[in-house]
Amino acid sequence: MNDRLWKGETMDFLTVAGQMLSLFVIMVVGYIMYKVKVIDDAAVVRYTKLVLNISLPAQIITSFAENQGIVSNMEVIRVFGIALFCFLVYFVMAVLFIAVTGIKKEERGTYMFMSMFANVGFMGYPVITTIFGGGALIYAVIFNVVFNILVYSVGILLISSGKSSAGFNPKLLLNMSFVSAIVSIVMFFAGIRLPEIVMTSLGYLGNITTPVAMLILGATIASMPVKELFGEWRIYAFTVFRLALIPLAVAGIFRVVPMASQMITGIMIIISAMPVATNCTMLTIEYGGDTKLAAKGIFFSTVLSVATIPALAVLCA
Repeated sequence: MNDRLWKGETMDFLTVAGQMLSLFVIMVVGYIMYKVKVIDDAAVVRYTKLVLNISLPAQIITSFAENQGIVSNMEVIRVFGIALFCFLVYFVMAVLFIAVTGIKKEERGTYMFMSMFANVGFMGYPVITTIFGGGALIYAVIFNVVFNILVYSVGILLISSGKSSAGFNPKLLLNMSFVSAIVSIVMFFAGIRLPEIVMTSLGYLGNITTPVAMLILGATIASMPVKELFGEWRIYAFTVFRLALIPLAVAGIFRVVPMASQMITGIMIIISAMPVATNCTMLTIEYGGDTKLAAKGIFFSTVLSVATIPALAVLCA
């Protein structure tokens, strides 16, 4: 663990905030690119397909494969179980939030998605590394594999649930990101290692995921009238719920029922405090969900997380 941060060293807090601010800057660039017509709606759709079908699957495979041999198979299985438990907590809290705030039926799936799926890879990896040190990244990677299995199965179901068309198509589950998460697990437990040249190539492809995803988000926000971005009180309540109430609930449960080491517990709390997953926007574009609501959720939670995550790190120290 990065003990300097846990002891409250100011520079480390600034580094954490800086990581998130950097992502926000890229989002602003995407906003400007759309406004000056460097990219348009058709380009956003093409970039989305690029990320979902090429760069994100490459990132999933490399992030898991690079950590083979660092932890035992049993440790991986245990952290898988803890991650699944966290998602169960997210689900229960999302149901409660929807019941309390009276979310409209057609928006419930998107709010459920935004509650359950946070920005683990794009933002979580650098933040976890900054707070806990490079050795802790494997646990965030394991969590992210569970994330990808669920987001490209349950998540797509939730995103599609608000559509007026008839039922959910199971074929949507056969997407590149879901398949790559399964392949990553099989490779890990089977001890399969890809040739160095393949890993290097996948690494290059995976590295474009974060900047392109944030550009897509910025362009999506730019396509919305300003009054739509700020006009709904529920999105403000949701932002507080996503950034504060969910991680505090996870922290409380782990304190009452200790199920992991201090470092793993801290990692799960910080991951729970991440803003809405950036791929929420991309999935709503790809599968016909509520893109505007997703963009608002990501925008507000990303901006405010610059302050809330360092504050939570102090509170949970």
